[in-house]
Amino acid sequence: MKKSRTTSILLTLIIVLILSACQPKNPDAVEPTASVTIRKTATRTPTKIPISTPTNTPTPTWLVPLNELEEIELRFTHPWTGEIASTIDKLVDQFNQTNEYSIFVKVSAPGSAQQVFQQSEAALRDNLGPNVVVVPTEELAYWHKMGNLITMDGYLNDSQYGLNNELIDDFIPLFWEQDILNGQRLGIPISRNANFLVQNISWSKDLGFDFAAITPQLFRNQTCSARDELLNDSDWINNGMGGWIVTQDEFTILNWLNTFQLVEFPTTETPYSFDQPATLDGFTFLREIFDEDCTWNARNPTHYEYFANRQALYISADVYDLEPLQKTFALLGSEDQWQITPYPHKQAKPELITHGESLGMLKSDPAQELASWLFIRWLSMPEQQIQLAKVNPGLPVSQSILDQISADRSEQWNQVIALLDDARPAPRTAEWRVARFILQDAAYQVYLAHIMPVQYPQIIGEMDSTILDLSQQPASLPWE
Repeated sequence: MKKSRTTSILLTLIIVLILSACQPKNPDAVEPTASVTIRKTATRTPTKIPISTPTNTPTPTWLVPLNELEEIELRFTHPWTGEIASTIDKLVDQFNQTNEYSIFVKVSAPGSAQQVFQQSEAALRDNLGPNVVVVPTEELAYWHKMGNLITMDGYLNDSQYGLNNELIDDFIPLFWEQDILNGQRLGIPISRNANFLVQNISWSKDLGFDFAAITPQLFRNQTCSARDELLNDSDWINNGMGGWIVTQDEFTILNWLNTFQLVEFPTTETPYSFDQPATLDGFTFLREIFDEDCTWNARNPTHYEYFANRQALYISADVYDLEPLQKTFALLGSEDQWQITPYPHKQAKPELITHGESLGMLKSDPAQELASWLFIRWLSMPEQQIQLAKVNPGLPVSQSILDQISADRSEQWNQVIALLDDARPAPRTAEWRVARFILQDAAYQVYLAHIMPVQYPQIIGEMDSTILDLSQQPASLPWE
């Protein structure tokens, strides 16, 4: 491909990075606050942080005299807004008033995962970075690569200050293992999400389909039938609608490539190549069904009403979309039934791709690092996790919490849970921090009328070289 096309990819990427807001989605439509600081109160009721039963083991190098923990202040940054942020504030206030060392945590909530990373990265340059962060695993991996992250294995496995086996075993393995890279634990999972398709099963049955599309060809058949249904009715306004609404976020595209058997993502910090048959097959399939008008571009970026009005047989969604979808169906008075289904798969059993946020600990001094671990450990306990799970539409990370809240969640939410046995984690390496934007840009080009499928191999090759180049640059430097 000509050099100008590479320049186009990079320019588009820069725009995407500036304008896009990243996961996690915020379910509460409120304005983010730049900073929320919990103040100390005059009355404290100190309680000891639970400890494991000690055994005769060597003193770890990170263990400082406990009197050095007195009155330490920590900076804690998370991406949430609304009711989730309010619950975090209450939990942190509880920790501040009860921990036996008088450790005091200050909370910052910039409003999105992108802002957490950008503000934390800027603060690190001035040695004012947060002590504890809630970010996706790939950002923890980046900070580890840059020498700014503390791995948690020593703390986690300590006989006195670690987590006991019962608590560790309660974490859902799929979520627990995603924070391990190169055999080292980078973080502790706190919330997870999953991407999938949502199918209007009432309309599907009217079209003659009693099942979800589990293969690409079945998906093509069903979406094209929905296209024909609307094309041949008396309403000309809905012509061109009917099938799946095109969605180009990174996890949607990743799922479509996985449809064609994408190679497993690495668990070590090694480059990942998108130059593989699955990428070419996935891009080609998406273009073919688009050219056949079995998929279409919607003007409204929120697809709930199209779906509830039978203008889309399938839409892409994640866990945070479920509650708004339910409200939309109720508001429009639709009695149609809808369900969760994985993206189709070429041969093997369909599977979800999960991702989400984890607690990480950035480097400071030994006393602050131990205090940070004690806070992370406390926040990871079931008593705190259940409070967060009650207000977070996302997936809890431990089995006991999942069991407690499942009865209060929707049928569709529980359908997602039933699919977790066949799920796989999203990429966890530092390069995914930039690769996800490159993937979005490549998908955008797939749908451009002047770009032909014969050019896709060149685009895919440029993806890998661009990812490799940008992933070697510090995030604090502009991409040029």
